[in-house]
Amino acid sequence: MNGSDLSALSLFARVAEQQSFSAAAQSLGISNSVASYTIRRLEDQLGTKLFNRTTRSVSLTEAGSEFLKRIQPLMEQLDLAFNEVGRASSGTMGTLRLNVLRASIALVIAPVLKDFLAAYPDIKIDVISDNSLVDIASKGYDAGIRYDHVLALDMVAVPIISNMRFCVVASPDYLRGKALPAHPRDLLKHDCINYRSADTAALYRWEFEKDGEKISIAVAGRVATNDNDLLLQATLDGLGFGYLQHRLVEPYLNSGRLVNVLDEWIPRGALYLYYYNPNGLPRKLRVFIDFVRERLK
Repeated sequence: MNGSDLSALSLFARVAEQQSFSAAAQSLGISNSVASYTIRRLEDQLGTKLFNRTTRSVSLTEAGSEFLKRIQPLMEQLDLAFNEVGRASSGTMGTLRLNVLRASIALVIAPVLKDFLAAYPDIKIDVISDNSLVDIASKGYDAGIRYDHVLALDMVAVPIISNMRFCVVASPDYLRGKALPAHPRDLLKHDCINYRSADTAALYRWEFEKDGEKISIAVAGRVATNDNDLLLQATLDGLGFGYLQHRLVEPYLNSGRLVNVLDEWIPRGALYLYYYNPNGLPRKLRVFIDFVRERLK
């Protein structure tokens, strides 16, 4: 069924309801001649007359009456679907589907989830944790959350957390008997826990900056992963240095289970919510962005 077929069925149902071609045409904003031509074309397509026409009245034929019974439930379902989609796009309702970095669950989603759902009871949230760079448009997601250095150029990016602090940390067990690194290149003498991209399989080069000097180092070690929980656990277990988001390791720094080094060399980053929607921003996503930015500012 194409658009013209759907229009013809809608017109047929309207003529049957109002028992008038002119009244149906007027209610749909078309001319009488277009209405008559459309019904004649539908009758030719079906191979039967749908209406008995006289100069004074219009009534359904037996075939037309049977056809109306068949299509009425379908037309009602279509009307319901159009109305629900319209409400979802104009109001704050529907399911918000997010594809996010695993680390952003604790940083962004968990701190706001309860209050956001309480504030917007007509919105559902579906969150998928995924460290790979997903094409959110083709996969049916409304938005994603990633670091600034992995965003595709055709995406609209909204900063969620700015001035994000990272740190290089190790456990006291690992550091026992070893000299603390005084310069990022000293890490080349140590075991480090690497982050491996699930998209490219490349190892992330640790980035440093101080007094205008920028350094990117390919560290080495026995463990590589794209899972932040495993990276943190391996660091806690004394398997080497880890390069981690400061908020995630702060409790362990406070308790003494991890030691922070090279802090003056660590550049700041940012976490972005990104989306692709050339036809405008859905209301459910707009209110989520506003809510998160207000809570995390």
